[in-house]
Amino acid sequence: MGQILSGYFMYMFSLLLIFIALATILHLQFGVTGITNFGLSGFWGFGMYAFTLLNLKLNIPFVLAVILATVLTGIISLALGRIILNLDDQSVLVATLAFLVIIEVLIITEKWLTNGVLGIGPIAFPFDFGIYTKFVYFLIVLLFTAALIFYASKVHKSPYGRLLLSIQDNEPLAQSLGKPTFRQKLIFFTFTSALTGFFGALAAPIYNFMFPKYLGADVTFIIWIALILGARKKIFGGVIGILATVGLFDLVLETVVPIPQQNAVILYNAKYFLYGLVLVLVLMFRPSGILGNKKRSKSIKTISKFEKKEG
Repeated sequence: MGQILSGYFMYMFSLLLIFIALATILHLQFGVTGITNFGLSGFWGFGMYAFTLLNLKLNIPFVLAVILATVLTGIISLALGRIILNLDDQSVLVATLAFLVIIEVLIITEKWLTNGVLGIGPIAFPFDFGIYTKFVYFLIVLLFTAALIFYASKVHKSPYGRLLLSIQDNEPLAQSLGKPTFRQKLIFFTFTSALTGFFGALAAPIYNFMFPKYLGADVTFIIWIALILGARKKIFGGVIGILATVGLFDLVLETVVPIPQQNAVILYNAKYFLYGLVLVLVLMFRPSGILGNKKRSKSIKTISKFEKKEG
């Protein structure tokens, strides 16, 4: 039991919670507000590296380093948001993806600060409970992830949430009603991106050593696939999507199921193909995601029947 609480399973469960938090943040940005943030792992990685450098290079205590990393991520997102959030969705997508690439390149090239591809670390946990250290840290991550999901549920039910949904559905109409849509988008984008940096800082001790690959575009793609798979407009869409992707393939199939080593390598290499296949199948039969509505609405069925009659 002690080996489980201190070993690989605690590592994977903690990362699973981090990914659930990232998917919930993407739900708030894209599913609620309509912000097509394809640079999610850039903000996450910025928070991770900012915390690591503050903690290791400047010897700043853990809690203060987490707070500073979160604030710095918020400042970066505020500056970026002021430039891009009044553009169309495609431009926001490209700009945020470009931001991700810039952060990744800077981390690789600025070796004097980040040690490049060799990585930087080790990053210690903020406490020592012996074999229970990873388990206690898992509980902390669980607490913050649950708080984020609770916040998302409150946003859905609040007048502020309805304003954000109106921005997604018809921003020009919301503007015509006197709503400061750009300012609200900027505030919400800054806040949620800062939260991304916060969970990046929390992820640093879990990884123990920081490498640029942890913030690659594939992380963003996984989160997007998971959210679309689960249902982007549902609070628990990201949770279900992460469990159906990272939870199923990275935790269950690669860890629990006794697969021969040669086949395990094939499974790892084919993981993104399987993600895509599952996504295509779900979109074919439930375009709104696993938790979304059924494939065909009543109105579509009525039109189909009318067309058959006319035919």
